Amino acid sequence: MMPGNSGKRMKVGIVGGSISGCTAAIEMTRLGCDVTLWERTGDELKDRGAGIGVPRSVIDKYINRDLIDNDTPYFIGEAFVRLWRTADAQPYGYLAWDQPATAALLNWGGLYKNLRKRVPDSTYRFDHRVEALHDSGDSVRVELADGSSDDFDLVICADGYTSLGRRTLFPETGVKYAGYVIWRGFLAEREMPHAEALERGIRCIGYPGGHGIFYFVPGADGSVKPGERVINWGMYTQVPEDQLADFMTDKSGYRHEGSLPPGAMPLATERALKDKAKERLPDFYLEMIERSPDTFAYAIYDCQVPAYRKGRICLVGDAGAFARPHTGAGALKGMSDVTGLADSIKENSSLEAALQTWNQARTAENNRLVEFGNQLGRALVKEIPDWSKMNPTSMEKWFNSIVTIQTEFLSPDKRKS
Repeated sequence: MMPGNSGKRMKVGIVGGSISGCTAAIEMTRLGCDVTLWERTGDELKDRGAGIGVPRSVIDKYINRDLIDNDTPYFIGEAFVRLWRTADAQPYGYLAWDQPATAALLNWGGLYKNLRKRVPDSTYRFDHRVEALHDSGDSVRVELADGSSDDFDLVICADGYTSLGRRTLFPETGVKYAGYVIWRGFLAEREMPHAEALERGIRCIGYPGGHGIFYFVPGADGSVKPGERVINWGMYTQVPEDQLADFMTDKSGYRHEGSLPPGAMPLATERALKDKAKERLPDFYLEMIERSPDTFAYAIYDCQVPAYRKGRICLVGDAGAFARPHTGAGALKGMSDVTGLADSIKENSSLEAALQTWNQARTAENNRLVEFGNQLGRALVKEIPDWSKMNPTSMEKWFNSIVTIQTEFLSPDKRKS
């Protein structure tokens, strides 16, 4: 481990305490660094309940790095089961294509808890908001909202898509609204009769202007037993940019930026979304939505970045390139950013060489991921055709004409569970 400027252990500051931030704290501590993490919220991050899907090999990688437990529960999704509502294909929909995939489906809260328990409490500082970063060339001054400040050899910004780090390094670079939102919810399996139809793969129901996704994730206690799982769902729907502010206004009249949290959505907004769902979904999936409490929504944005670092400030996760959720990247992209940085530090004789090597690789890879998300958004939302008039051969040809970037996520699983 290379020393800091004083010849002592390298001091590393981490902005943000979610998935990417916790991963950074773990990896940098294991490198022998003196680590401080600041999380702006005043308590532990809440279990969001939402599920995430990632390539199965990613789970294996992080088990091998001891970032998550080897018994971390997840489901295997071997296909995107692409369906369309038709009058004669109720209640599940017309099967247009079983698109091969290799997805591990897990609970966001379970992943966070795995990481958080590996971060020492002395490192993780709640209710600390970073206000400014000043890079002097060989150190970074971190200023907090309480007026305190300190200098660090390296600062890792893991502070999400509205990142202070990105705004500091690249003030001209911001996220761009994609023209649609994802309306989300989750439901305890015990509340939905005959939910076992979700057993295989991710159900993806197309409709004019978007698509919906439905899949199992482990329950809050990690259970994967039938009846104890959680159904996750999301419906992509187009909302013109000039209507987005009104859509993101909660029941008390407060306008949120980017998301409406569970329980905040006005009843009229939720009712309008459910009415649209009646026109778009086969009955099986509509019933899940009708039974789901406290639905919520995210606006879909994306952003490419010119680099992942300047001087001694680095970006990881959504603080860097921000890809649409279609990509299956999500939280795990940030973990890959961090593990790549840790490996680069191990493999190079100087911090500058490590940052240069890492920056080049992550910038190219993650900007490519953003483009992949753009292609998926075009195929599955903006220009989605009527799948009920297609078969597996014609759908595969259509899909590959738009989505030209190849990823492990959209490929058959080479090993079975």
